[in-house]
Amino acid sequence: MVSRMSFCGLDFGTSNSTIGIYKDNNVQMVKLDDEATHLRSAIFLNVEEHSIVFGMQAIEDYIDGTQGRLMTSLKSVLGSSLMNEKTNIFNEMKPFSDILGFFIRNMKEQAERAQRADIDSVVLGRPVRFNDKDDAVDQLAEDTLREIAANQGFKQIEFQFEPIAAAIAYADTVHQEELALIVDIGGGTSDFTLIKITPNAQSGQHSEILASAGVHIGGTDFDRLLNYHHVMPEFGLHTTVRSMNGKDIEVPTSYYRNLSTWHKINDMYGREAVIDMNRFLATSNDKTRTNRLKALLEKREGHHLLQLVESSKKGLSDQAQVMLDLDFIESGLSVALQQSDFEAVIAGDLATINRVIHTLLADAGIQHSQLDTVFFTGGTTRINKLQQEVMSVFQGANVVNGDVFNSVAMGLSLDAAKRFS
Repeated sequence: MVSRMSFCGLDFGTSNSTIGIYKDNNVQMVKLDDEATHLRSAIFLNVEEHSIVFGMQAIEDYIDGTQGRLMTSLKSVLGSSLMNEKTNIFNEMKPFSDILGFFIRNMKEQAERAQRADIDSVVLGRPVRFNDKDDAVDQLAEDTLREIAANQGFKQIEFQFEPIAAAIAYADTVHQEELALIVDIGGGTSDFTLIKITPNAQSGQHSEILASAGVHIGGTDFDRLLNYHHVMPEFGLHTTVRSMNGKDIEVPTSYYRNLSTWHKINDMYGREAVIDMNRFLATSNDKTRTNRLKALLEKREGHHLLQLVESSKKGLSDQAQVMLDLDFIESGLSVALQQSDFEAVIAGDLATINRVIHTLLADAGIQHSQLDTVFFTGGTTRINKLQQEVMSVFQGANVVNGDVFNSVAMGLSLDAAKRFS
């Protein structure tokens, strides 16, 4: 039987996803991965057992050599041309929307077990922009996500901007008048909301959303930049091959860009792609490095490598140097990654993030000095350099670090309680 309060707030993220329910008059975050309330947004199609695995277990099974296909950064395909393509799932050609549906269904079922009731209503989070430039593509992404949710059994589907959801969660903890900037940066997007919180004698408080903005920059972009610029040179980036006319030409950068992007790595493992690459690299002028590239693809270790780069990125937030162990490719091989190099490659994206924030304040008619609090949420805000850059013009504001994984879903669940109760 469906309970009266059969609703949830679902944050489907590029890197991690969370879901909250309303139980015993409180928001409760659902445990999705053992004791963790966040689930890595990854699916592994296990060909050996004809089963589907989710989260970190999906990545671990793939890295361990289980036969199958790994798909990560699932949210990034929304609004892209990939949504119109089909892929082989256990010998059946199915659209990518089905794959996203498997993931949403898994989260819904876990929430229903925690709620001990069917859940038919949801407030789904969405970035301020799925696509920075094309309004039609942006709307298509939301419409596609709505259709996927409906196909998994949700009957009432509403959307809320992710930074507004984070603002709702933050406002629920504040008991004095405050002007706050919500900075929500996850794996795929950077989203910002200005919120004015005013105490109210009757309702306890009143929150007014003044403005929101966003840009398609996130932690996976930082992984990609670190991997491409400071790891891929060890695999032949910027080396050359001798062409048939005797001239030296550079190894295509597309190899390395694909290997630095989660959802494009699988494209490098195709039989024809490997044959073409081996043929091209036959006259390499730096066989030591290009042989590492061949080994990386033959062993299908691209996702493993990018996983290690992501871990190194986290370490570089507060360490001057991190050693990246590549012994699984070549005995004794390692790369020293420097904090200064990492901060240099992300400097352009940090500048873009700051420009979006400054434009947001200007459009809302707010001076930097008026801000009381900057509230950070989303895993990427753990990077110290990012917080330093944002706070460089808000010296008088308080810094509040929220729950990096759960703030958005908590706000979505509070929003769902108001809409559906």
